[in-house]
Amino acid sequence: MPRAAYPTLQHVAKLALRSGQMVGATAVALAILAREWMRHPDAGRRGRDHLLQAFGRALVRLATELGATFIKLGQIASTRGDLLAEPLRRELATLQDRVPPYPFQEVRRTIESELGLPLEAIYQQFEPSPVAAASVAQVHRAVLRGSDQWVAVKVRRPDIVEKVARDRSILLLLSRVLERVLPSLRLVSLEGAVRSFCDAVEQQIHLSNEAQHNRRFAQNFADETEVRFPRLFPAACSDAVLTMEFIEGVHESGLEAAGIDLHRVVSAGMRVVCRMIFLHGFVHADLHPGNLRFLAPGQIVLLDLGLVGRLEDADRVMTARLLFALATGDGPTVARLFYDNAPSRATPDYPAYEREMVELVESVRKRGLANLQVTLEIGRIFDILRRHRIQARSHMTMVNLALMTAEGLGRRLAPELSLSDEALPYLAEALGVESPQHAA
Repeated sequence: MPRAAYPTLQHVAKLALRSGQMVGATAVALAILAREWMRHPDAGRRGRDHLLQAFGRALVRLATELGATFIKLGQIASTRGDLLAEPLRRELATLQDRVPPYPFQEVRRTIESELGLPLEAIYQQFEPSPVAAASVAQVHRAVLRGSDQWVAVKVRRPDIVEKVARDRSILLLLSRVLERVLPSLRLVSLEGAVRSFCDAVEQQIHLSNEAQHNRRFAQNFADETEVRFPRLFPAACSDAVLTMEFIEGVHESGLEAAGIDLHRVVSAGMRVVCRMIFLHGFVHADLHPGNLRFLAPGQIVLLDLGLVGRLEDADRVMTARLLFALATGDGPTVARLFYDNAPSRATPDYPAYEREMVELVESVRKRGLANLQVTLEIGRIFDILRRHRIQARSHMTMVNLALMTAEGLGRRLAPELSLSDEALPYLAEALGVESPQHAA
């Protein structure tokens, strides 16, 4: 039963941490729960939900034990309630801002070491209990000395650099093993995608990078009244400490009670992500609910700006061309763009490949943009590429994560909105063509 399997999973994870064989232990742990699922295929809804909840708790505990990169993967997965069963998604959501905190003594030590002054010389008030604890850092409320303004002090976990390096080694080893065992995974660039993700996480742990990202995002959206980024206090910032304004926004779970216009904030969120991808080539790739706050009547606040994706101009335009062709039903162009930009290809029958891609794009067109789930269609496209031995590029890894979380926000809060509808004007602007919406 799930309750019996759960302690076994904990034991395997702890044993793995001691022995260093975490990859194998992860596979064993998941196999234990998969076996329990198979043993009870006829369980009722209640029993099934209980099993999924146990599975989710086990994954949360395992991710917490294994490290920051695994926590980040769980956070991203938790944004897609339309793809995951609710009991499982709800458990994974605890990774968004409820990771176990580390002791205040370590917080004090880090701040004083990084900023070169006693904590009391920098802050006239400092709350020892964090308001949020996540995979890379935790956040404390404080008041800067000589000010009456509450600030948020983000302090990096003391062992995070070593843990992220270890996580990288584990995930890259696992991706290489999987590509050897299942050669078709090479065609979806599994190792390249994992490498891109790990590179981004390694950048995230240096909070000085987040400060630079903050300034760039603020500049990119200086004309946007419905998006806001916290203002930094540079004198109290370093590579391991960020001090920024504390924004008392509303969490996603409290939007309706706060009287905030759901349609307006979701539309703003989708618009922001589309501008990031198709116009700026600089993308916030960590938009889970823990990193979003909302202000009346419809303003969205973006937090935790460390995990980003970057697109060179050529890749940005190619991505816009690809998604524009998908959204407008141009199957041959979708097929040709993937084929021409593939790092390697061994396609025995291009016409057959093109026919499959055209059929998929046509099915999207018939369903209409309002029913299009961008991330699901990307998955189906990758399946066609794999079967026709066309290798996908890994440059879109972080962009796909941003699309996934933006679409997840819409599905949760305003399912009548379509990400592809919102994207069309920005796709058209990036390509210098007329938007089909305007043409109509």
